[in-house]
Amino acid sequence: MKKLNKTNEKRNKKKLLIVTIISAFTILGGTLAFFTTHTEIENLVKTALYQHNIVKTWEAPENWQPAEKFTPSFTITNTGNIDMALRAKYTEKWTSSDGTDLPTTKGNYNVAIIHTGAYWDLDEDGYYYYRNVNGNIPLKPNETTQSFIEDIIFFEGMEATLNKTVSEDGNTITYTSSGRGYDDATYTLTVQFDTFQFDKANSVW
Repeated sequence: MKKLNKTNEKRNKKKLLIVTIISAFTILGGTLAFFTTHTEIENLVKTALYQHNIVKTWEAPENWQPAEKFTPSFTITNTGNIDMALRAKYTEKWTSSDGTDLPTTKGNYNVAIIHTGAYWDLDEDGYYYYRNVNGNIPLKPNETTQSFIEDIIFFEGMEATLNKTVSEDGNTITYTSSGRGYDDATYTLTVQFDTFQFDKANSVW
């Protein structure tokens, strides 16, 4: 009987109870997901690492002039060890110097004209997917995407804002330009990146 107990004890020592938790979260997207497994195995297994870098919010420099172009860099790097699929979207905000929200469009034109980078393809759901003619492009470990935003241009057709002043005798009317409607305004562009395990992305997206 003692010999049998020792055998069972020896077998139990060979068993490893491993609980693996792989967590991933998207900072700007506000989503939090956990992938959990609970398995008894006899050899130690290293799980895949789901990890990525998220970038960023960009604020236009002061004195941004109509027709002036900027090329902010919005990239994402795979710092894990499995291939990832990616998609992105952006939101814009114009705020006047007194804190009032301003429209992002003027008539049929965008106040800030945005050109997206190569391989970022706009889909019907409003997301830009990182892909080519063959489908999603796998972002391999240690690789970095091309910039999601290629450049941003302040629309050159913004009209001037005129202040009307009437003299005390009512005989003289003076118009003074105070800028182009968005003078002293702040422009903020926020980019959200979503990533997913590459071989599972098509079933989710």
